[in-house]
Amino acid sequence: MKVGDLVKMKNHMFWVAKNNRRIDWTDQLGIVVEQSARAVKVLFPDGAIKASLAENYEVVGERG
Repeated sequence: MKVGDLVKMKNHMFWVAKNNRRIDWTDQLGIVVEQSARAVKVLFPDGAIKASLAENYEVVGERG
């Protein structure tokens, strides 16, 4: 996963978020704007930037 990649949350995160109200699950696609060791910041269409573990997301489209 690199900056500029198009990502979405993995489906298993829905069940994790359902049991943990502090996690906001979304089915929207987002763009990785920052990436460090195990964390990413993802920009969503509504302008929100969410920080989370990279393992919670899957790459849908890579930056060329």
